Amino acid sequence: DKVRDGLHIDESHVTASREILRTYGNMSSATILFVLHRLLGTSQPGERVMAMAFGPGLTVETGLLERV
Repeated sequence: DKVRDGLHIDESHVTASREILRTYGNMSSATILFVLHRLLGTSQPGERVMAMAFGPGLTVETGLLERV
């Protein structure tokens, strides 16, 4: 929520992530694969997805993906 608020991301853009976390819980690294699978069913070519992962300490990984 802090990252979403800080980056001014609309709640509708985190729906897939929230649904996966609610349904399966935090599956660590595999979570992104479930979210991407969900997004493939609802996104259109050219749409972008920002993927962010937070690990222990200050580890942060980000990636900007575009559906083709």
